[in-house]
Amino acid sequence: MKLANETMKVINKLTPEKREKVEAVVRRHITACLKNGFPPENIDRVYLEAVEIVNLEEIFPEQPAENRRDWEPARRYDQYVSPKAA
Repeated sequence: MKLANETMKVINKLTPEKREKVEAVVRRHITACLKNGFPPENIDRVYLEAVEIVNLEEIFPEQPAENRRDWEPARRYDQYVSPKAA
């Protein structure tokens, strides 16, 4: 896969830690695409979106496990539930 020069410039500006995180996001995306039977999208866009994801995760880190909301809401509206989930 060949990346555009603009995409390479963005990737080369990343710290090694960020670059590793971006590569992990891209690998997960490609694995998911192949697992579901379709070719990956425009790889430049995938890399740029991965950079955005990593940057957002630094600004808004994932909550620790003890603070996560793992409960279901009291109300449920069936019109919003997928037929497969029901």
